[in-house]
Amino acid sequence: MLWIALHCPTLSLDWIERRFPAALIPAMAVTVRKGNQVYIQQANKPAQQQGVTAHQSLVSALSLLPHLVVVEHDPNEEKKVLGEAAYAALRFTPSIVMQDSGLIAEVSASLKLFGGLKKLCQLLNRAVAAQGLQLCAGVAPTAGGAWLLARSASTQTVINGAGAKFRSLLDSLPVSLLESAQPYLEVIHGIGCKTLAELQQLPRSGIARRFGPDLLSELDRAYGDSPDPRKWLEVPEYFQQKMRLMAQVESAELLLVPVQRMIEQMCGWLASRHAAVSAFSFVLHHEYSLRQPHKSTPVNIRLSEQSSDSGHLMILLRERLERTKILASVYELELTADEITGGADANLELFPTAQSESTSLNRFIEKLSSRLGPQAITGLKLVSDYRPECSQRFELLETDGMNGLREAHRETIPEELVRPAWLMDPPLELKVQRRQPVYGSPLKLIEGPERIEAGWWDDALIARDYFIAENETGQLLWIYCERTVAEQDKKGEENKSWYLQGLFG
Repeated sequence: MLWIALHCPTLSLDWIERRFPAALIPAMAVTVRKGNQVYIQQANKPAQQQGVTAHQSLVSALSLLPHLVVVEHDPNEEKKVLGEAAYAALRFTPSIVMQDSGLIAEVSASLKLFGGLKKLCQLLNRAVAAQGLQLCAGVAPTAGGAWLLARSASTQTVINGAGAKFRSLLDSLPVSLLESAQPYLEVIHGIGCKTLAELQQLPRSGIARRFGPDLLSELDRAYGDSPDPRKWLEVPEYFQQKMRLMAQVESAELLLVPVQRMIEQMCGWLASRHAAVSAFSFVLHHEYSLRQPHKSTPVNIRLSEQSSDSGHLMILLRERLERTKILASVYELELTADEITGGADANLELFPTAQSESTSLNRFIEKLSSRLGPQAITGLKLVSDYRPECSQRFELLETDGMNGLREAHRETIPEELVRPAWLMDPPLELKVQRRQPVYGSPLKLIEGPERIEAGWWDDALIARDYFIAENETGQLLWIYCERTVAEQDKKGEENKSWYLQGLFG
C-alpha cells in the first residue's frame, strides 16, 4: 500500500479566508480561550505585518490593530471544509481518510492511471490546494507514517518516505508529533528522549506502564509493525453543496474562484460514483431587503450529453454567469447535481472515434449556447414531408444537439433515397437548349426519373419528375420538370420547363 497525507497547518484560518474574494481578505486572526483569557491561535499575513502573532493575548492584538477581524476557533467549520476538499480528492482515489487537520489517501491503485507517484502527488496537491487550503504532504507505505511526515514538513513541500528510507525518516521525527504523547511531553523530554528513534530504544514495558498502551500502539501503526484499519470517507447519494460568503459580492467575476471550487467538488463526487451529470443548477442567494425583494437567482444548465469534466462544466457555468444580471448582493452559493447518469470511460484510442467527434461538436454547441444564449443557436430540423422545400426547417437546437438531428434523419428519410446537401430556395429555372437543360453546359441525365406527388393536404400540391444530372465538369445536380396535365397540353412534352432543386457536395 502507498499513502499520501495532506496536512493543513493553517486550517483554522483557511476555512474563513476562502470565503472572502481574494481582493477583499482583511487582516484577521483566530482566537482560542484558555481559562478566562482569550489568545490568538493564528493570524494571517496582513495581521502579522501589523505585529499580531500567535499566542498573543487578544487585548494586545487589538491595541496594535483595532480593526482586526477576530474569529473564534470552530472545529465544526474546519471539518466541513475538509469534507469539501475530500470531494475534490476523490477524482484521484476513492480511498480517502479524514483527519482532524487534513486528509490521507491510499493511492497504490491510482499510480499507473495518473502517470506515477510524482505526477499523482502533484495533481492531488493541486486539487486540494485549489479549495483554499495551505498544504504540506508526506508519502509513506503506512497511513500513520505518511501523516507524521506530512505534519513535520514545511508548507508547500512534500516528504517522500516511499522506499528504504522510510524508517530512517520516521526515526528522525520529534516525539511531539505523536498525538498520544501530548500529555507526557514534559516527562519524555525530561528523560532525554526527543526523537522517535530514542523513544523506541526505551523498554516497551516501561513505556506502557508510564505512558499507557496508546503511545506504543501509535508507534507500531506508524512503522507498519501492527495493523492500522481506517474508515473510508462515505459520500452521500445526492450532491448539494452550499458556501456562505463572508463579503457581499455584486460582481460575477469575484464569484469565479468559489464557483470553480464547487465544480471541482461535484466532479470528485461524480468520480466516486462512476457517474456523470446531465443537468445541474447553480443558485445565487441574495440579502433580502424591502428595496430588493429578490431572494435568489437560479442558473440552470442542461447538457446535450453527460459530462464529468470540470473544465467543460466550468466554462458553461462561467459563460452563463457573465450573461446573468446580479440583482442584489450575493451572500451564499448553492450547487446541485440535478440529473446524473452512468459515466462513460474516456476515449483512450489512438485515433478519434465517431463518438469522440460527436462529443467535441456537442461541447462546441454548448459553449456557443452558453455564451450567446440558446436562441442564437439553430439547426436544420428534418420534417417527414417528401416535398423538398418542406422537408427541412431551421429550429432552435434542443439539449440533445446534433444527436437529435441524426436520430430524426434516420426516422424521416429512407436510406435508399439520394438527396443533395444543398437545396435551392426557390428552385432555379434552367435554360433549355435543343431540348436539354443547361447549367454552365448542357446537362446529361444519369439517373431518374423519381416522381414526387404530394401536398394535397395543404393546397400546395406538387407533381414532379426528378433526375440526377451531370454537367461537363462532373458536377452532380438534382433537377426536375413539372408534371401537370395543363402544362403538357399547352407546351407539349418537348417544351417542358426544367428547374434546379439542389447541388450534390
